[in-house]
Amino acid sequence: MKPGDRLGHYTIVALLGSGGMGAVYRATDISLGRDVALKVLPPETAGDRERLERFRREARAVAALNYPHIVTIYSVEHADGMHFLTMELVQGRTLEALMAERPLPIERVVDVARQIAEAVAVAHEKGIVHRDLKPANVIVDDSGRAKVLDFGLAKTRAAAWSGAESATALLTQLGTLLGTPTYMSPEQVKGLDVDHRTDIFSLGVMLYEMATGARPFRGRSAAELASSILRDTPPPVADLRPSVPSDLAEVIARCLEKDPAARFGSMADVAGALRRPAPADAARGPSVAVLPFQNLCADPDNEFFADGLAEELLNALTQIDGLRVAARTSSFSFKGKATDIADIGAKLNVATALEGSVRRSGNRVRVTVKLVDVANGFQIWSERYDREMADIFDLQDEIARAIAERLKVALTAAASARLVKAATSNVEAYELYLRARALLLKRGRHVAEGIEGLQQAVDLDPRFAAAWAGLADAYSVRGFWGMAPPGDTMPKALTAARRAVGLDPDLAEGQSALALALLLWERDYAAAEAAFRRCLELNPGYTQGRCWYGIFDLQWVRGRLEEGVMEARRALAADPLSAYAAAVLALSLGTAEQTDEALDMARFGVERDPDALLTHWTHALCAHWHGAHEESIAAFTTAAAVSGRHPFTLVYAAAAYADWGKPAEARSMHNEALALSAQSYVTRAGLAVSAAAIGDMDLAIALAHEACDERDPVLVILSRTCPAGSRLRQDPRFAEIGRRLALP
Repeated sequence: MKPGDRLGHYTIVALLGSGGMGAVYRATDISLGRDVALKVLPPETAGDRERLERFRREARAVAALNYPHIVTIYSVEHADGMHFLTMELVQGRTLEALMAERPLPIERVVDVARQIAEAVAVAHEKGIVHRDLKPANVIVDDSGRAKVLDFGLAKTRAAAWSGAESATALLTQLGTLLGTPTYMSPEQVKGLDVDHRTDIFSLGVMLYEMATGARPFRGRSAAELASSILRDTPPPVADLRPSVPSDLAEVIARCLEKDPAARFGSMADVAGALRRPAPADAARGPSVAVLPFQNLCADPDNEFFADGLAEELLNALTQIDGLRVAARTSSFSFKGKATDIADIGAKLNVATALEGSVRRSGNRVRVTVKLVDVANGFQIWSERYDREMADIFDLQDEIARAIAERLKVALTAAASARLVKAATSNVEAYELYLRARALLLKRGRHVAEGIEGLQQAVDLDPRFAAAWAGLADAYSVRGFWGMAPPGDTMPKALTAARRAVGLDPDLAEGQSALALALLLWERDYAAAEAAFRRCLELNPGYTQGRCWYGIFDLQWVRGRLEEGVMEARRALAADPLSAYAAAVLALSLGTAEQTDEALDMARFGVERDPDALLTHWTHALCAHWHGAHEESIAAFTTAAAVSGRHPFTLVYAAAAYADWGKPAEARSMHNEALALSAQSYVTRAGLAVSAAAIGDMDLAIALAHEACDERDPVLVILSRTCPAGSRLRQDPRFAEIGRRLALP
């Protein structure tokens, strides 16, 4: 088959690979408008009724797994005389290509192997043994996310393989070896019946190769290789790579035991063991996670103060050169959870964790902190501080210096100066700032209260740069979420951002706030990009700044889709447990038409924060763009309930209903949004989306011009690449809007 050919309701785009198990094509599903992988079965399989039925049974079993690290099988189909599978199309490189006979960084070895083990463990629980686990059957994307291919679909061989059944005779769909002898277990080589432990051995071979760059078993012929697998004990991995942690070396050695009974009892046990090896980054230098401090005050409203104190300490530690600090949202994701300290260390890739508690009474505060070694749970250092509230800033500096000393991090003069640079000397302003920032993170109806608190903070201390930056962000959020007329909110965002940068040009948050206001209100695209770049120079780990740069500037304004995805991936890699970063990456992937991964990431965001409007709204959009209509509407319904029927949940649901072929429901959503606009502000650009969804393009274009007249930031977002604006952009009259916006 060649590009352009039809197979049922699929159009062939390109051949991805071919071999003894059939040919794999990239194809477009015409009915759903998405790209998939088609695996066309070879004639000997398709023509053998018994083998075909077994193949179908296995495919149905694998399709039921539905796990993020397993490539999804959609269906087994027959069309035009051919039997074929439809599967998720995964963008990335095979683990085989990533290795290319060289070792991987230890932290990546552990991370990828753990993902593989968790995926295979899920299959084993369902009675599915892979039987062909090897690097060519694992795809890793740019963010480090692994997907395992061909679960349960490898050919079962009752007899031992021979030289005639090796190499070229056993090609998979990607042109690599099926049942590759290098990764076979001893029981496979002998031709014995195999169980889940054969996959454990194969993973051990992969781990050895990932860690050392060499294969544990070698031979110049099939017979020599078989003999090596059956009899040889490979050199210890530490002999080939001394930096491999001892516990990782033990995992590999146990997986490679010749006797299946001597291996791990289950793949789930392997995954658990892989969570324990010391991260390589920890070996390269000191690292710490600042966990949320416990509020011991009788008044639960002081929770924000405890959180704020921990976050300020985190920010102070970030200024210390040579100390790696886990991102705030990932560290704080453990709040209120009874999580083992070793698991926290493994998930955040740090060697130490700072825990603490705060008790306030009148004008006095008691702060207790302890530094813990996550590998063994032992306390490295602890201290109790009793202070007046007026001394809280000096206390933060004192704790940060003590941690630097305990972790043996040398403070440079510049770092020392940054530590003593207090954000404000006004305790009341500081408390208002901490409370307001906590409210802003909740979005929705909490934004107005957050703005009020930040305004009070800058009134008390007009030189409080961080509070000005927070105020600018709050007004911008109101603007691009369509919560208020642009003229009432965006000029305030720009003024506050300029004030923040004027007070402290080296404040990353101020530069990011300025960049977004310049982008969406002033439409000064060059100055906005310069400010975003300055923000990330000052603080490469600033999650919100990197997310905003990637999706608002690079993707939605400039149309640089892949660059935007890379920035979103970097944000999530630096802050791996952040629901916010996951949601932005999902939107970014959806914008780049990588809808399979976008939907997976959106679901992950909901898991991380099931109470947030952002995560449910993102889930709804990504499901819509993927063609999962029922899932999309269910997510929009949840988002509407969470937000009190925010207009965005109505206008974009109208588009989802329209694409699902439900015009009456689409019109109902549009009419509700229109009725709401008579009572309170609803963004004209948003109403243009729902008007386009019901087919009233005259109204949609008129609303788009109104949005342009009032400098609606939502219109800027929709005008180039955001899928939510696709119907508007298809109308030739919308080109005039593009000219008015003068997008770069």
